[in-house]
Amino acid sequence: MIDAEKVKAFWENRAAKMGEVAFESIVNLEEDQEALAEKIRVEKENVFKTLGDVTGKSILDLGAGIGQWAFRFVEHGAKHVTAVEYAANLVRIGREEAKRRDVSCIDFIESPAEKFTSAQRFDIVFISGLFVYLNDDQVEELMPHLREMTAHSGVVVLRDGTGVPERHEINQKMSDHLGLEYSAIYRTREDYMQLFLDIGLECRHEQNMFPEGHPLNKYPETRLRLYRFEKG
Repeated sequence: MIDAEKVKAFWENRAAKMGEVAFESIVNLEEDQEALAEKIRVEKENVFKTLGDVTGKSILDLGAGIGQWAFRFVEHGAKHVTAVEYAANLVRIGREEAKRRDVSCIDFIESPAEKFTSAQRFDIVFISGLFVYLNDDQVEELMPHLREMTAHSGVVVLRDGTGVPERHEINQKMSDHLGLEYSAIYRTREDYMQLFLDIGLECRHEQNMFPEGHPLNKYPETRLRLYRFEKG
């Protein structure tokens, strides 16, 4: 179990880096500029291949951070994005960036993902780097809402850290390159499959974000993975 308040404080501390590091680095946690550019390039290619055409779609972005993916969805033609983030200063940065870019079709909402509900049924629910920062009780609270907020023909795309070959937890470990204590829970592929199957969503596609041997696979215990779930 990780300390939810300390995890939130970690992200508020990252928000304070605005102006010191690149916009994308705030939530991407990659401060080497060459590695950051490569990470963004590969992720964009794989995420949009997994999502398919987002033109005219309504998208719920859970764990939206500063809106880095929300802005990309709009650039690719999304009709509207609801960006949900619980760290107040990340929300503030996202709203300021939307104003700077003159983007009016993104609503930034300050809320824990597991507490957020909406009567709207979204074409796409995108979850990015969220589950790794949630304890099991928070995940249990979140899952029923996901099904309710996904349109009948909609999809859920999960981009998240995955433990290999078993669940891997980090609790308040000092990160030298970030200069902050870091906590995360890396659930297994099988954990994710069961969580979504329990709410009636089946995995139609899955892949590692980076191929084996890629330098951005930094830790042997974890892999960043993509999953596409659809209603059965």
